[in-house]
Amino acid sequence: MMDAMTFMNIKALAPLPFLLVPLLAGCVPYSSSEAVKALPADVSRDSHVSDIEFKALPPDASPEFKGKLELALHSELAKCAKGSRPLRMEVRVARFHGENAGRAVLLGDSNIVRGSIQLVDPATGTLAGDYDINRSVGAAGVLGAIGLSGAEGQMAQAFATQVCEQAFKAEPKKDH
Repeated sequence: MMDAMTFMNIKALAPLPFLLVPLLAGCVPYSSSEAVKALPADVSRDSHVSDIEFKALPPDASPEFKGKLELALHSELAKCAKGSRPLRMEVRVARFHGENAGRAVLLGDSNIVRGSIQLVDPATGTLAGDYDINRSVGAAGVLGAIGLSGAEGQMAQAFATQVCEQAFKAEPKKDH
């Protein structure tokens, strides 16, 4: 039989899960990438990216962001764009936002990358494909802040993955 004091102690702990869950929380990925002009299926299947040109990068990204994005694009494209037909990729990143750890713990925050890629036939200069790339990972709590750390590398990889999923129809990767 439970005495009154034990019942009071249990009752006092009842709000504890509601206080701890926001501190722990986690990450929620979101994509709204889409084709402005999709590559024809045969071009998507039979092409590879022979050259990557950066046309625009956001001013708030570090000088290392371009290198991280270039490395991520080369790595992902090697897996998804394996055809013999060359395409030149023009990359424009319009927005990058890296999380603020304090804000993520208390209120929630997001890593965001937005931009576009154009795939051009280098022999003719013809635009073969045009894609808007939008990816964000929102998070809250301590675990969320940890999950959002390394924002530039994380979002460079997310951008590259979206390029493969959109233009070369690679299977989406599972997130967190």
